[in-house]
Amino acid sequence: MVFSIGIAFTNADQWNILPAQEKIGNYTNLLKCATYLRDSPEHRAKAPQLLGDIENNLNQTLNYFINIKNMLDEGVEPIDIPQTYFDGLYRSARKLSRVKLSISELFNCSALGYPTNLELIPSDKLEKIDSLITLSSILVNGRFMNKEELYDRVLVGYNITMDLANFFGKLEHDYEGYMNEVISSSQSKLEDLQMRFVGFENFQRLFKDPRFYNSLYKTMLFVLTSVTLKMGAGVLLAIFYSSELVMGRKALRALLMIPWAMPFLLSALTWKFLFSPNGQLGQLLGLEINVREWDAFLVYNLFEMWLAYPFVMTVTQGALRGVPKEVIEASYVDGAGVFTRLKEIILPLIAKPVSLAAVLTTGASLQAFLVPLTINSAGPIGEICAPYVGCTSGYKNEMLIVFGYHRVMIDKEYGYAATTYLVILAIILLYVTIYFKLLKKTG
Repeated sequence: MVFSIGIAFTNADQWNILPAQEKIGNYTNLLKCATYLRDSPEHRAKAPQLLGDIENNLNQTLNYFINIKNMLDEGVEPIDIPQTYFDGLYRSARKLSRVKLSISELFNCSALGYPTNLELIPSDKLEKIDSLITLSSILVNGRFMNKEELYDRVLVGYNITMDLANFFGKLEHDYEGYMNEVISSSQSKLEDLQMRFVGFENFQRLFKDPRFYNSLYKTMLFVLTSVTLKMGAGVLLAIFYSSELVMGRKALRALLMIPWAMPFLLSALTWKFLFSPNGQLGQLLGLEINVREWDAFLVYNLFEMWLAYPFVMTVTQGALRGVPKEVIEASYVDGAGVFTRLKEIILPLIAKPVSLAAVLTTGASLQAFLVPLTINSAGPIGEICAPYVGCTSGYKNEMLIVFGYHRVMIDKEYGYAATTYLVILAIILLYVTIYFKLLKKTG
């Protein structure tokens, strides 16, 4: 409990709530390695010379690609291009293999005593050097290729060489700046892997989130509509089947308990199938629960009523058995009508147990989760706006519990989700407090 509350005041997310120590070690060692390479006089002396060599080789290679490309652009046939261009391209590209090995040795953090599986030089750059060497060996016979094929290969080589020249040129001319970028990036990653106290930042963010106000509005509206339906259906059915004039009432009451006995998942799948756009009731009523939010909201209410009315009916039936028959018979003698007896005698006598059922069903509606989630994941998705707050996109029928669930399952923001659940807890506690105060006041 303490942990759940405490997490609401942190930046807990998928990266820092249970960070892998290996990942922390990798970034820590990369940070140390980059710092060492930046500050070490020995490496600061070696790096410019090595990077200068690779830049010269790349520029030579680039010039050969440019010359071949220009000749092809001028309409020269491959067979008429001097073989020296292709041979020179091959020789300059082959030199890169030796330079690549030197780069791997110079920037090898593990060899420097900082073991990490992260790379100072991106692996895709080294792979491009290999691709360039392979391509140059193919282009040795470029004079005998189809013109279109040769042009495509030369263009690929030109683009690869340009990318490598830009990267290694920047590294040569701003070696310290590159290492500073690696250091800054590693520090940022390490901070992301550390869960820290953020105070009330999550609450401030929550109260500026249009999705929260939408979920609060939909939850309160759902409480109002679903509780009315549940209580109305349960109480009316209990009163109706309490009459001895109804034939087979015991069997009928047993049938009405089926929703209570069915597994929730079976019920949910049945309702989802029936009210889907292609389902029987969905087609009959013209419902589009995946497109129109109020169609889905209507189905939520009907499903919630179907799930909960057996409980309300059972409580009401138990309360009705406690109503003295003498009182009912006396009302007959006095000439009271059906509605008068219901209003003046029956409802006041069963008010306490029925109000308890109302409290419990209200609490259930406040925590609505599985109903919207199983019907259509609380959709549809669309623009959500809140006055004086702004607009964003999200699930239009998110209840408060579903809002918190989505922050965990979709956004992986555990601290933010915990903040949401604390607000929900506060709302429920406020509701229960008000109820007990009213109960105490009315005796």
